[in-house]
Amino acid sequence: MWFFTGPKLVFGPGSVEFLASLNAKKALLVCDRFLVQSGAHGRIVEELRKSGAEVEVFGEVDPEPLVSRVLEGVAVARNVQPDLIVGLGGGSAMDVTKAIYALYERPDLTVYELTPLVEMTLGKKARLIQIPTTSGTGSETTWATILTEGEGGTKLELAHRQLIAEWAVLDPMLPATMPPKLTADTGADALCHAIESISSEWANPFSDAFAKEAVQLLYRDLPRAVKDGQDAEARESVHYAATMAGLSFGNAQVGVGHALGHALGSVLHVPHGRAVGTFLPYAIEYNFPAAKEKFARLAPVLGESVVRDARELSASVRKLWKGIGMSGSIREIGGITPEAFESALPELVTRADQSTCVTANPRVPSSADLKRIFQSAWEGKPVDF
Repeated sequence: MWFFTGPKLVFGPGSVEFLASLNAKKALLVCDRFLVQSGAHGRIVEELRKSGAEVEVFGEVDPEPLVSRVLEGVAVARNVQPDLIVGLGGGSAMDVTKAIYALYERPDLTVYELTPLVEMTLGKKARLIQIPTTSGTGSETTWATILTEGEGGTKLELAHRQLIAEWAVLDPMLPATMPPKLTADTGADALCHAIESISSEWANPFSDAFAKEAVQLLYRDLPRAVKDGQDAEARESVHYAATMAGLSFGNAQVGVGHALGHALGSVLHVPHGRAVGTFLPYAIEYNFPAAKEKFARLAPVLGESVVRDARELSASVRKLWKGIGMSGSIREIGGITPEAFESALPELVTRADQSTCVTANPRVPSSADLKRIFQSAWEGKPVDF
């Protein structure tokens, strides 16, 4: 017996108007500094106020958010006592929102107890709404929250089914101002979610259905969205594809590509989407011997000849990456010297080895395997073992 879970979805241009119907009394809006400084959060505040709510804004979320930032937000929530908590932004903002929501509802818990092993029932004090402003992380749909334990610390991969939002609001007008590089990075993250969930040991018919549709839309429309951010049709397609990919991996699991990417991001400070995107072709090559039939499910989307050969499948991703300016190797990311990479390699391997992202990976990687994949990804050489 298995379960497929996700939030209720409201989508379409202007769908943020849905917020006016929620009849909240007090709302806490969680977002990052950029959205506050640019005033981009103002439309959300306006719609919440239309519902009659008093609105408090916690706009202090950082990229790669720290546990300490969550605790600051929890203190604000306990002071405001909201009956509605809204996350607005990219994955970092929505992940922080989940953690604030949980610890506001359950003041007896710590961040480290946000795991499936702890029984909890949330939603007694507040409702949780998530609104993505980027098209990639899928955090609006999932039960996972990724936080960092101190500057340069380990990424905490936390999760609980009760962290799934009641509603996800998918307004494709919100990501319309993303610059090309951010569009590429977040779109790459979405494709990683879809392809890794297809190959996951926990994949199921429902997660596969969302993954396949996401792959098709991203291959077709991500290059268009990167090339022309004002292409409304492409923006809308990529925005929905990212949520579909989120629903897929939220009910299946990502894999070794994310384990490697989380390690690279925390140790060498590479943005998440660029980190996991860089590793996707190498993860496909590594997993292919154990997941041939799983990858074959993508045949209606990518073609039979592509999905039946590891090199062909990874080459199709590399071709897509080249078209959107995604890094083909760690070296190409820039800002990392050979000496810095070699010095960090033991720590990179340790952190990837400890990642929960390998739990359902089709091939169980040893520390030696992880080291070799890191080295292949640095050099830009295919994984052939």
